[in-house]
Amino acid sequence: MIAGTKILIVDDEQEICEILKYNLQLEGYDAEIVYSATEALALDLPNYSLIILDIMMDEINGFELARQLKTNPATKYIPIIFCSALSGEDEHIMGLNIGADDYITQPFRTREVVARVKSVLRRARMTQELSSQLQQQPI
Repeated sequence: MIAGTKILIVDDEQEICEILKYNLQLEGYDAEIVYSATEALALDLPNYSLIILDIMMDEINGFELARQLKTNPATKYIPIIFCSALSGEDEHIMGLNIGADDYITQPFRTREVVARVKSVLRRARMTQELSSQLQQQPI
Protein backbone atom coordinates (compact mmCIF):
# COMPACT_ATOMS: atom_id res chain seq x y z
CA MET A 1 0.00 0.00 0.00
CA ILE A 2 1.17 3.54 -0.73
CA ALA A 3 1.47 4.85 2.82
CA GLY A 4 -1.39 7.09 3.87
CA THR A 5 -3.06 7.11 0.47
CA LYS A 6 -6.71 6.30 1.01
CA ILE A 7 -9.02 6.69 -1.95
CA LEU A 8 -12.79 6.78 -1.61
CA ILE A 9 -14.94 5.65 -4.54
CA VAL A 10 -18.50 7.00 -4.41
CA ASP A 11 -20.74 5.46 -7.07
CA ASP A 12 -24.05 3.62 -7.05
CA GLU A 13 -22.87 1.15 -9.73
CA GLN A 14 -21.32 -1.81 -7.91
CA GLU A 15 -19.48 -3.16 -10.97
CA ILE A 16 -17.76 0.17 -11.65
CA CYS A 17 -16.79 0.46 -8.00
CA GLU A 18 -15.28 -3.03 -7.94
CA ILE A 19 -13.29 -2.42 -11.16
CA LEU A 20 -11.89 0.85 -9.82
CA LYS A 21 -11.12 -0.60 -6.39
CA TYR A 22 -9.37 -3.65 -7.83
CA ASN A 23 -7.17 -1.62 -10.18
CA LEU A 24 -6.29 0.98 -7.56
CA GLN A 25 -5.38 -1.73 -5.08
CA LEU A 26 -3.12 -3.33 -7.70
CA GLU A 27 -1.22 -0.03 -7.70
CA GLY A 28 -0.92 -0.12 -3.92
CA TYR A 29 -3.66 2.30 -2.94
CA ASP A 30 -6.06 1.71 -0.06
CA ALA A 31 -9.36 2.01 -1.97
CA GLU A 32 -12.74 1.95 -0.27
CA ILE A 33 -16.25 1.98 -1.73
CA VAL A 34 -19.54 3.56 -0.75
CA TYR A 35 -22.63 3.48 -2.93
CA SER A 36 -24.14 6.88 -2.14
CA ALA A 37 -23.25 10.42 -1.15
CA THR A 38 -25.14 9.88 2.10
CA GLU A 39 -22.86 6.95 2.97
CA ALA A 40 -19.82 9.07 2.06
CA LEU A 41 -20.92 11.91 4.36
CA ALA A 42 -21.10 9.44 7.27
CA LEU A 43 -17.37 8.68 6.93
CA ASP A 44 -14.39 10.51 8.39
CA LEU A 45 -13.70 12.17 5.03
CA PRO A 46 -10.59 14.19 6.02
CA ASN A 47 -8.75 10.85 6.23
CA TYR A 48 -8.99 10.35 2.46
CA SER A 49 -6.33 11.51 0.02
CA LEU A 50 -8.67 11.51 -3.00
CA ILE A 51 -12.34 10.98 -3.83
CA ILE A 52 -13.56 9.46 -7.09
CA LEU A 53 -17.14 10.60 -7.49
CA ASP A 54 -20.03 9.68 -9.74
CA ILE A 55 -22.60 12.37 -10.53
CA MET A 56 -25.88 10.57 -11.14
CA MET A 57 -26.84 9.10 -7.78
CA ASP A 58 -30.09 9.06 -5.80
CA GLU A 59 -30.81 11.54 -3.02
CA ILE A 60 -27.61 13.63 -3.16
CA ASN A 61 -25.93 13.77 -6.56
CA GLY A 62 -22.20 14.04 -7.08
CA PHE A 63 -22.25 17.74 -7.90
CA GLU A 64 -23.99 18.49 -4.60
CA LEU A 65 -21.61 16.28 -2.63
CA ALA A 66 -18.64 18.00 -4.25
CA ARG A 67 -20.10 21.42 -3.35
CA GLN A 68 -20.48 20.31 0.26
CA LEU A 69 -16.91 18.98 0.36
CA LYS A 70 -15.42 22.12 -1.17
CA THR A 71 -17.24 24.46 1.25
CA ASN A 72 -16.23 22.49 4.35
CA PRO A 73 -12.84 23.63 5.75
CA ALA A 74 -12.04 20.05 6.81
CA THR A 75 -12.50 18.60 3.30
CA LYS A 76 -12.03 21.46 0.84
CA TYR A 77 -8.50 20.42 -0.09
CA ILE A 78 -9.28 16.76 -0.80
CA PRO A 79 -8.87 16.24 -4.55
CA ILE A 80 -11.95 15.07 -6.43
CA ILE A 81 -12.11 13.22 -9.73
CA PHE A 82 -15.56 12.98 -11.27
CA CYS A 83 -16.13 9.68 -13.07
CA SER A 84 -19.46 9.83 -14.86
CA ALA A 85 -21.42 8.74 -17.90
CA LEU A 86 -22.38 12.40 -18.37
CA SER A 87 -20.13 13.34 -21.24
CA GLY A 88 -21.33 16.79 -22.24
CA GLU A 89 -19.13 19.84 -22.15
CA ASP A 90 -21.52 21.57 -19.70
CA GLU A 91 -21.15 18.75 -17.16
CA HIS A 92 -17.36 18.77 -17.47
CA ILE A 93 -17.22 22.53 -16.98
CA MET A 94 -19.66 22.42 -14.06
CA GLY A 95 -17.64 19.70 -12.35
CA LEU A 96 -14.37 21.55 -12.77
CA ASN A 97 -15.94 24.85 -11.68
CA ILE A 98 -17.24 23.20 -8.50
CA GLY A 99 -13.64 22.33 -7.69
CA ALA A 100 -12.97 18.91 -9.17
CA ASP A 101 -9.39 18.22 -10.15
CA ASP A 102 -10.30 16.03 -13.12
CA TYR A 103 -13.29 14.59 -14.96
CA ILE A 104 -13.31 11.13 -16.53
CA THR A 105 -16.11 10.05 -18.83
CA GLN A 106 -17.50 6.50 -18.66
CA PRO A 107 -16.89 4.10 -20.18
CA PHE A 108 -13.30 4.57 -19.10
CA ARG A 109 -10.00 2.79 -19.58
CA THR A 110 -8.71 1.61 -16.22
CA ARG A 111 -5.07 2.38 -17.01
CA GLU A 112 -6.04 5.95 -17.81
CA VAL A 113 -8.01 6.28 -14.57
CA VAL A 114 -5.02 5.03 -12.58
CA ALA A 115 -2.71 7.44 -14.42
CA ARG A 116 -5.06 10.35 -13.70
CA VAL A 117 -5.27 9.35 -10.02
CA LYS A 118 -1.48 9.34 -9.80
CA SER A 119 -1.31 12.73 -11.51
CA VAL A 120 -3.89 14.35 -9.24
CA LEU A 121 -2.24 12.92 -6.13
CA ARG A 122 1.18 14.09 -7.33
CA ARG A 123 -0.13 17.66 -7.82
CA ALA A 124 -1.84 17.58 -4.40
CA ARG A 125 1.40 16.46 -2.71
CA MET A 126 3.39 19.18 -4.46
CA THR A 127 0.86 21.80 -3.38
CA GLN A 128 0.99 20.58 0.23
CA GLU A 129 4.79 20.62 0.23
CA LEU A 130 4.91 24.14 -1.20
CA SER A 131 2.33 25.36 1.32
CA SER A 132 4.32 23.80 4.15
CA GLN A 133 7.55 25.43 2.94
CA LEU A 134 5.91 28.84 2.67
CA GLN A 135 4.51 28.55 6.20
CA GLN A 136 7.96 27.74 7.56
CA GLN A 137 9.63 30.79 6.00
CA PRO A 138 10.09 33.80 8.30
CA ILE A 139 8.10 36.87 7.36
